[in-house]
Amino acid sequence: MTREEIADIIKPEGFSPFVIVTGSGNRFSVHHPDFVDLPPIPEEVDPEVPSFVIVYTKTGVPRLITLANIQEIEYKPSNR
Repeated sequence: MTREEIADIIKPEGFSPFVIVTGSGNRFSVHHPDFVDLPPIPEEVDPEVPSFVIVYTKTGVPRLITLANIQEIEYKPSNR
């Protein structure tokens, strides 16, 4: 998954709850756009540096997930 792809998924407007599934089978639920963050990467950083997304658990614990390890995004029904 690329930074651009995840950035489109986590935009607040039109957000749909989803689950990130990693290559190792871990699953991370994202119920609201406030529970996920894509940190900026300065231009001077080597483009080969792995990029990551931060997903927060219900208790606020951050989990860093390398974008290259994301195998699938499963969308959930919206609670709206």
